[in-house]
Amino acid sequence: MMRRLKGFVILHNKAVRAWPARGSLLGGRRCALRSGFTIMELLIATVVFSVVLLVVTAGILQIARVYYKGVTEANTQNTVRTIIDTISQAIQFSGGDVTSTPAITTPGSSYAFCVGNQQFSYTSGWQVEDSPNVSLNQTNHALVQRSIAGCSSSTAAQNVRNPSVTGRDLVGPHMRLANLVVSNIGPNQYRIQVRVVYGDNDLLNTPTAITANCKGIRAGTQFCSVSELSTVVIKRVE
Repeated sequence: MMRRLKGFVILHNKAVRAWPARGSLLGGRRCALRSGFTIMELLIATVVFSVVLLVVTAGILQIARVYYKGVTEANTQNTVRTIIDTISQAIQFSGGDVTSTPAITTPGSSYAFCVGNQQFSYTSGWQVEDSPNVSLNQTNHALVQRSIAGCSSSTAAQNVRNPSVTGRDLVGPHMRLANLVVSNIGPNQYRIQVRVVYGDNDLLNTPTAITANCKGIRAGTQFCSVSELSTVVIKRVE
């Protein structure tokens, strides 16, 4: 008489260990050997991961470019607005005479105009840098505002290419004042035109000219930007 217990066979009142069949052991080993990844599967997984990583990296770089493009454009526009607002407020409320800017200017030369006791010294076409290189049309300052009693058309302009000037800088690093016009268009009425360009010489068409603009694909990027504003101001204080 034979009965089975877990792992044993009771044969004629004697317990004999029941061993699994040889085929079942080999089958288990075969299943264990087949449970891993093949080289081809690993290669496919690596390729898929690399593509995903490449797409994510490209997306991050594009976001960074868009961000810095916005920063560059915003800084350039804010500079133009600051210049327009500063000159406009001086004309409206400072009182005193307003002298017009010269009709023709030479890039790199210093000029000035007065609004009451406020003198604005400037140069056009040259890029502002902390350590300027003259051969690259770079200068220490582009537009400087200072207070000076009795300012008039005969008051000498500050040399804005000199690192030591008195007053407040209105144009920041890497920018250039492409155009600045203050002209009388009627009784107590003045037109102000300002154009500021951000970018190095190699990124610009005619970099020192009034019409300086960004080359091709560099237009509106994080490396180049142009902003221009014009307004008419009425003098309110004599």
